[in-house]
Amino acid sequence: MKVFESSISVSKSLEVVRSRVQKRKATVSSSPRVRSLVSTVATSLTKELDALVLGNTLIGYGDRISLENMAIIENLITMSKMEANYEVPGHCDPKAWYHEFTKCMEDLGCFVADKGYSKYSATALEVKMDNVMVDIVQAAVEAAKTAIPGAAVLSAVTHSTLDALKKEPEAINVLNLESKSAEGVRLSTVPCEQLPNGIILIAIAAIDHQGGSNDGGVLFVDWKTSSLEVFHGKSFITFNPARYREIKQDVEEYLGVHRKEVLVKRFSRRK
Repeated sequence: MKVFESSISVSKSLEVVRSRVQKRKATVSSSPRVRSLVSTVATSLTKELDALVLGNTLIGYGDRISLENMAIIENLITMSKMEANYEVPGHCDPKAWYHEFTKCMEDLGCFVADKGYSKYSATALEVKMDNVMVDIVQAAVEAAKTAIPGAAVLSAVTHSTLDALKKEPEAINVLNLESKSAEGVRLSTVPCEQLPNGIILIAIAAIDHQGGSNDGGVLFVDWKTSSLEVFHGKSFITFNPARYREIKQDVEEYLGVHRKEVLVKRFSRRK
């Protein structure tokens, strides 16, 4: 099987991470030290709680992924989201935000297959938010399937994660709080699995809307998008966890000292 790995060397990733750490020090120099991601997120990792809401991101894990790789994924995603928030603040430009997010994922050593961002088209007169997310994730999965055997499992992870979310009011409330805003929605769904050779495989779907009304209600349950223009980014991403050993200390320093608190709610997708 062909392995899709980043063209960025480990030493270059380490250089970039340290540069980002230094760049953010001035931003938080007057702020008290906050608890690290390791203490607030990773300590509650279990195989039973194999899905979570991480701010405005919904993450679901496949059956084969290890606890260590769960923690790696959450750290990479959290740092990339933080960097995108720094570079594109205030929900002002979701397309630019998505570009910065995927760029940071690449800098951390991920292979990102596609950084495209475009208008979402649907033929239905009434489009439900969960259907939109499934469609976008499925497009990323289809691209991955042509290159990576076993990628099809990400579709099942997406469906089971969304179905389980609808039975978790607290998780839905966290996702709603973090995803809704006056400017639109910046929301992403991330199913993840571990391939037989140990490589982490992720399909990512990120969306925002412009115009219209959100029709009230709860995301993924009764939130209709028929009156909105929906834009999306989609891709599949791979990461070799062996690379993480070299950048782990610096990534966790960044997350521990420089990050804002993120809302986390774990739940089981096997429902």
